[in-house]
Amino acid sequence: MIEVLVAVSLLTIVMVGGFSANNLAANSAGINKLRSQANLLAREGMEALSSVRASDFTSLSPGTFHPVNNSGLWVLSPGEEILAKYTRKIVLTPVMRDMVCSTPVCDIVSAGGKTDPYTYKATVTEGWKENDEDRSFALNSLITYWR
Repeated sequence: MIEVLVAVSLLTIVMVGGFSANNLAANSAGINKLRSQANLLAREGMEALSSVRASDFTSLSPGTFHPVNNSGLWVLSPGEEILAKYTRKIVLTPVMRDMVCSTPVCDIVSAGGKTDPYTYKATVTEGWKENDEDRSFALNSLITYWR
């Protein structure tokens, strides 16, 4: 009788553990899928920004934007956009450079420099909800005027 009780207890523990592991694996796969999609959308946003820069750098200005594909050409529209479960925005901020340097391109400084009209700091951010918590993924780059 005791052997049966021990066997049933062990079987119950194994089954509960198996179900818990399966549930954890399914949740992890869903979370990884959300994060991978956010990464892809952020990269697409950065590529769209690079395309806009290449076609007309002078059209760029500080602010918050989102990319729009207009007949095969990327343009930036003001504000952020909602893509199903995600919110995407591209933020362009001015860059300041050191006012005293001995090189053709001065170092970037956070304060006390001169605004460089040919460089922007770009941050592409994807936001989403994961288990009722706000999550985000961001890519940063410097966008410069060069040909």
